[in-house]
Amino acid sequence: MASFKSHPVFYTSLLLAGALTAGQAWLIFTQSGQIRKERALIDQKKQTLQAFAFQTPFPSRDNLATVEAARAEVEKVREDIRGELRSTSDVAQKIASAVVPATPTDAYFDLSYYVERMRAAAEAAPVRITLDTRFGFSDYVKTGPELELIPAVFLQRQYAEYLLTALIAAQPAEFVGLQRERPLTAEEKRLQEEAIAAGQTPTSFDSGSTGDFFTIDPRTSARVPGFVDSQPFRITFVGYTSALRNFLNELATFKLPVVVRSVEVEALNRDGSGQIVTPRPAAAPTVFDANGQSVAVIEEQPLVVPTESRFTVTVEIVSLVDKNLAPVATP
Repeated sequence: MASFKSHPVFYTSLLLAGALTAGQAWLIFTQSGQIRKERALIDQKKQTLQAFAFQTPFPSRDNLATVEAARAEVEKVREDIRGELRSTSDVAQKIASAVVPATPTDAYFDLSYYVERMRAAAEAAPVRITLDTRFGFSDYVKTGPELELIPAVFLQRQYAEYLLTALIAAQPAEFVGLQRERPLTAEEKRLQEEAIAAGQTPTSFDSGSTGDFFTIDPRTSARVPGFVDSQPFRITFVGYTSALRNFLNELATFKLPVVVRSVEVEALNRDGSGQIVTPRPAAAPTVFDANGQSVAVIEEQPLVVPTESRFTVTVEIVSLVDKNLAPVATP
């Protein structure tokens, strides 16, 4: 105490120096802890960066260029397919440039002329047809389609004429019928879409002449909602296999983008009056040997006996749907 009193400044300086040293020591201790935490965080970030660097692909300029090249190639394939589906044949150009009837009366006469042309072609071939056949448009014997349905029915009529012209040229023995999908109004389409979206059975509407319409099985259809649309048809005729082959060969020329979905075959045997009969085995001729005794003769039979068959061919005329652009018209 005496020393402190005798040298107060000196001892006060010592106390202040000690306090400052202790404060610095505490600051260093706390800062070192924070530094360790920051170093740990930096190490963690480095590990994360290294993990990204070792991933494949790493988002580099080279990978970006590769992705862009792949995208361009896929878009080219898409445009090539779109070009094929547009079809540039004379048949496609004629359908694309056809003027849609303006009124139900105009549409009625268009369908009447179509029936006359098909009937004349069938009689000239000749192909058997019934007197009352309307070639898939029996609903319009006395009047045309309602105004909203004229474009859809007109397009179906043009497709039907192409298909039947190809069929008659294939020389079947008989035309049985053509069926198409029932066209719907905008309101009917909306109701069906709402039912499908809700997981319900699509609303059923009056089908008119039931012989004219059919519903394609969705499991076999080429349709993909939002991507691919189609116009399905079912053609039934009687003839030999050559008629079926010629018909399918014509469709394969792709004058229109036609996809054959199924071919059903029912073998028929007919007598002279056209009635279906069960064939009887031919009687074997009687042959005698040198002693006058009859001997059995084995006649050679052809492996395949030509017979008429009933063919039912289901086709779809397809078109692409672009979500960003207007639907691609077919053709």
